[in-house]
Amino acid sequence: MGEAAKKLTFTQDYQMTFRPAYSIQDIYGEDIIYNPKLYAEDYQHYSGDLLSLTALTGRELGVVGNTPVVCHAACATKAALRLLEKAGLQLSRELYTYRNEEEYLDLLRLLSRQSKKVIFQYPHPEDKVSTGLYKVDPRVLAYLCDKRNIPELVPSEHIPKRRMMSLEQILQEKPQLPFVLKTGDGRPTSGGYGVLLIKEEKQLEEINESFGDLSSIIVEEHIPYEQNISIHYMANEKGEIEFIGKSEQLVTQDGNFCGSWISTDYEDDIADIVKTGYKVMKNIAEKGYVGVAGFDVLLYNGSYYFIDLNVRFNASTCGLLLYNDIHNRFGKNFVRLCNFDWNKNFDSVIPMAEKFIDKDQFIPLSVLDPRYFPDEKQVTKMIGLVIGHSPEEVEDVLKDMNRAGFILKE
Repeated sequence: MGEAAKKLTFTQDYQMTFRPAYSIQDIYGEDIIYNPKLYAEDYQHYSGDLLSLTALTGRELGVVGNTPVVCHAACATKAALRLLEKAGLQLSRELYTYRNEEEYLDLLRLLSRQSKKVIFQYPHPEDKVSTGLYKVDPRVLAYLCDKRNIPELVPSEHIPKRRMMSLEQILQEKPQLPFVLKTGDGRPTSGGYGVLLIKEEKQLEEINESFGDLSSIIVEEHIPYEQNISIHYMANEKGEIEFIGKSEQLVTQDGNFCGSWISTDYEDDIADIVKTGYKVMKNIAEKGYVGVAGFDVLLYNGSYYFIDLNVRFNASTCGLLLYNDIHNRFGKNFVRLCNFDWNKNFDSVIPMAEKFIDKDQFIPLSVLDPRYFPDEKQVTKMIGLVIGHSPEEVEDVLKDMNRAGFILKE
């Protein structure tokens, strides 16, 4: 194993810690290692922001219980872990850390030699990672990550009209505007990346190979939605399916994800959506999947449409797993998942975050130290939950955090 790839072991005082509604062991069973990392070759289908992508490897540290976790060393600094503990998160006592892609692959090879089983959130190239290392068959993961397979998993009446086309065909036929393009090459995407809303023909001229395979693009009907939600489920090793909760997604004008309001409750007006979601999750579990998933759904004119299936831990999953404990402890029902940038030096972010933790307003999930990336812009990344008794209270906290130097990514 690379010299700097490490297995860190530590202890924690478990008094007053949050307990997730379902632990990793509840979902996947015992004797596994959790690995949230996206393989580097797929970065182009995501934000392209290396620091933000790396921060995601620390996002689930507070909900895994005693399950060992693979994460970047930048998310496992002593200062960051102490901050998460101060907020009341129960952390894994074993972290497998790496600092670069070479060390990451060395680490996976070591785990393979030790006959470990790893919960991958994303399929990795077959020539890089042994299939025997996966807890869930990588072919299942690859199938479920492929947007082309959504019609096989979701009832047809709840899918926007779509067809497969090449860019050349699209330029020739010129579908009626507006319409949506999605990568159709089978690779995973997230956060609105790999998806383009085409409002003007000139946008088509700007598409190149960075979008994906231009001979195989999903052309989808544009739904002018009234509500954009995600419904979340888990399927355990026994095939039992549970509804975890819902999130009200917040997106930029370009359609990129920038946070969400989360809750374990739902209103009667989406009861049918939740019921359909159970059917979708059952179809997914029958393919051999064990784990969590979040389904993006658009509501429009009395109908609803499943536009994406994120069969892995989603941005909102941690908050949903912690939601009931947050409510029981603080009596607060409004929880907003946020991604923050901190442009001052890393050491100053910890005491500032502690001020909001002490006021029961903020629960950090992941803190990335940018000094591990000297060639990148030195911006600290923090993912966390802002909580309040009302949406207005949460918005007031966000204003206070912004004045303190936390820049909400929008």
